[in-house]
Amino acid sequence: CSCLKKYYAQEQIRELSRMLDIGSQSFDTFELDWYSPDRGSLPRSPRENAQRNLNLCRDFAARFRPGRENLLLFGAPGLGKTFLSACIARVVSEQGYAVVYDTAANILSRFETRKFARYGEESRQAEADTRRYLTCDLLILDDLGSEFTSPFVQAALYELINTRLIEGKRTVISSNLNLEGVRQRYSPQVASRLEGEYLLMAFFGQDIRLLKKQR
Repeated sequence: CSCLKKYYAQEQIRELSRMLDIGSQSFDTFELDWYSPDRGSLPRSPRENAQRNLNLCRDFAARFRPGRENLLLFGAPGLGKTFLSACIARVVSEQGYAVVYDTAANILSRFETRKFARYGEESRQAEADTRRYLTCDLLILDDLGSEFTSPFVQAALYELINTRLIEGKRTVISSNLNLEGVRQRYSPQVASRLEGEYLLMAFFGQDIRLLKKQR
C-alpha cells in the first residue's frame, strides 16, 4: 500500500543518512558558482561542465527505472561527485526503490569476508550484505580506487559490475581514477564494462572543499 511504501522510503533515507549528508544535499542546493566560468583551452568551462553533470544526474534520478543505464563519475577530489551521488540516492529512494550506498573499500571487503569467513554470524552477514549489493535497484559505489587492490578484489569488482549488468540493475560509481587509471589498476574486462555500459561523466576544476576553507 502507499503508506507502507512511504514508510519504507523514510526508513531507507534514514539508513542512507548514516553515511551521506542526505538531509541537506539536493539538486537545488548544488552551487555552480564554485566552478570557474573560464574555458581556457577547454571545449567547455568547469562551470559549464558542472551544469551538464548536474542536468545528467538530475535526469537520471527523475527518470529512474530498473534497466541498464549506469553512471561513472570521475575526476579529482572535491568536485561534487559524492554530493551528486547523494542527490541521486535521495530522489530514487523517495520513489520507493531499493538504494544501497557504500564505499568501494567497504563493499569489496564484504565480498572478501563472504569468501574467507568460515561459519557463524559474520559469514551469514557478509552473505546477506553481498546479496544486497548485487540485487538492489540502485547501487552507489563511492570512491573506487581508494581500496587495497589485490587479485581477489579485482575479481570481486568484476563479479559485482558484471552481475548487475546481466540482471539489469543500475549502478552509479564515483572515482578519482579516469578510465585509463581503471584499466591500469584493475583489468581490461572491468574497464571494458565501464566504457561500454556506463555514461562517463568527467569532473574538473578547483577543489571546492579547499576553496570553501580559504573563504
